[in-house]
Amino acid sequence: MELQQLRYFLAVASEKNITRAAEHLRLSQPALSRQIHQLEDSLGGPLFERSQGGVTLTERGYYLAEHAKEMVRLADKISINLNTATPVSGELYIGGGETETLTSVVETFRQMKQLHPDVKLRLYSGNGDDVIDKLDRGILDFGVVIEPINLATYASRELPHVDRWGILTRSDSPVGQKNAIETGDLLDLPLILSEQSLVDRHLSARLGVDLSEADVVATYNLLYNASLLVREGIGHALCLDGIINTQGTELVFVPLHPPLTSSVHLIWKSGSRLSNVASTFLELFDERETAT
Repeated sequence: MELQQLRYFLAVASEKNITRAAEHLRLSQPALSRQIHQLEDSLGGPLFERSQGGVTLTERGYYLAEHAKEMVRLADKISINLNTATPVSGELYIGGGETETLTSVVETFRQMKQLHPDVKLRLYSGNGDDVIDKLDRGILDFGVVIEPINLATYASRELPHVDRWGILTRSDSPVGQKNAIETGDLLDLPLILSEQSLVDRHLSARLGVDLSEADVVATYNLLYNASLLVREGIGHALCLDGIINTQGTELVFVPLHPPLTSSVHLIWKSGSRLSNVASTFLELFDERETAT
């Protein structure tokens, strides 16, 4: 299995048609078909179901496509960051969950871009589990994660601000009329929880309520999508403040009482050798934090 074969495979999977993929790759259709057959032979089985209308992935094909994307992305990252024309250039890969605290990371990159115009940022959005998985596999240089997190195997910097927990709800709802909501009252509400919060025992312990006993009407990965459910009156989203701009909308953020906050960390793999662009970013980040 060669990297170029994976690129060919992903092109066919994207186009769902070998002829169109060949045109996109500027290859002849027979040459591309031959490469795909060689890949299938090396992996011991078909990756595509063929028909007159095109091709669709088999179960094996879906599995390979998921991992091939990461393999190609990692190879491209290494190549770009090693083949640079200037001392500080290349691509910086950062992943993070939805948090306003990410602003300090973005501001550091803005400063870096001013000093080193050739650098580029590849920003990945996902929950904590997704970010850590990509960090562990070398896809990301840094992750921005919200506690609780086991930092034993990571180097880290705590970001300067903390995130506040509360409820995103309609301003005309009974909850929306309150200045704060008691954590014990959460179990009396139809809740919209993030997938991570739903299984996060640490959050339940800090809240003092068992979220597994809550009336969970929906779950989300991105809060914007959850806000659409809230706007329709389907439920109240347990979330962090500042992610959704509620100004001029029918939504409002109501903080929890007693207050519950979470710190946010910039993390990277402990003991790993950072690329030149990643090392420069970390130096600038530390300089900013020291100055403030």
